[in-house]
Amino acid sequence: MKPRLRDYLTIFFALMVIFLCGTGVGYLLGEKKGRAHDSTKVPPKPTKSRAWEERTMVRLTESLDLSEAQQRTIREDVEEAAQKIAASRDQAIGDYYRHLLTLHDDLLTDLEPSQQKKITKDREKLKQLLESRFQSNDVN
Repeated sequence: MKPRLRDYLTIFFALMVIFLCGTGVGYLLGEKKGRAHDSTKVPPKPTKSRAWEERTMVRLTESLDLSEAQQRTIREDVEEAAQKIAASRDQAIGDYYRHLLTLHDDLLTDLEPSQQKKITKDREKLKQLLESRFQSNDVN
């Protein structure tokens, strides 16, 4: 007996159903085991990198045809700007995560006790990360 197109289509759709079921089960098990996106991760503190400063100096030197004396003077301004940018970046990241801590506090009143335990645990983890990153006592 020779297989017909209908037989091939039946096998194809059966394999698709098996694949989709396996994917769904894998996703659900992954969620239960905590492999979901962790919203409490704080980006690492950037290391002192002079890459931006160097690229800026090269760009300015080439586009403006700067002399050596001008380069020395401008380099100081670029380094000062880089320090200000890094400080404002750290401030912005700290503010962002402090707002998340406030949101966690606001959500507590709308949640059930089991949910409150989970968000409190996440909040404490976020608070510890912030304290270690920014080494300040102004974290709520």
